[in-house]
Amino acid sequence: MFDIHSHILPNIDDGAENIQEALDLLKLLKEDGVTKVLATPHFYPQDTNLEEYLKLSKKIFQAVKKVTENKELPEIFLGCELLYYDSIGMSEAVSNLCLNNSKYLLLELTDNCINNKLYENILSLKTEIGITPIIAHIERYYRAKEYKKFLKFISENNIPVQINATSFFMPMFKRPLKRLLNCDIFIVLGSDTHSVDARPPKISEALKFIEKKYGLEIKEKIIRNSNLLCSKITDSE
Repeated sequence: MFDIHSHILPNIDDGAENIQEALDLLKLLKEDGVTKVLATPHFYPQDTNLEEYLKLSKKIFQAVKKVTENKELPEIFLGCELLYYDSIGMSEAVSNLCLNNSKYLLLELTDNCINNKLYENILSLKTEIGITPIIAHIERYYRAKEYKKFLKFISENNIPVQINATSFFMPMFKRPLKRLLNCDIFIVLGSDTHSVDARPPKISEALKFIEKKYGLEIKEKIIRNSNLLCSKITDSE
């Protein structure tokens, strides 16, 4: 299994607090059946300098990789969870924030940004810059006024989306998840893990739940999608 969304890098965002917690999270991911994981620390364009962020994330990433050597833990790759901003569709700089230097970008939204301008920016990213956004934790935006229209746009334009494993165990997401899993949308699962105690990964539990609640076919489809994206992202080096 491939985990496309995690906050295992310490001292860069609200994820792991130190190297030891990063190792502990990787151990939990291994127990979950994860063999490859993307470290995707938050990047907030309005608050953070891009050059400083890139320098820091690479430094911490290399430090974590070094301490994981010969420990039989999941292989880690560097990415980013980028918060959407209005001019993103015209920004060549976003290529620096793609997942493992691929042409895929993990994009975090807000309810308020889901509108025609977002659709224009997503299409511009794809057609003008050649980058495909992956919408992070798509289930969280279900309260947005244009959510139904947004799902139609995603389906029609083949935009991949990611669902948090832990969301399957939160009653508030029961209906949004049912809608998503019955849509013609490319869905992958991510842990979005931040900490061992408060926000551990639950990928294996989520897959068992999906099979029980929605059927083996949907579970296997999500795994196939994950493996397909994994090959496109991790083979980009």
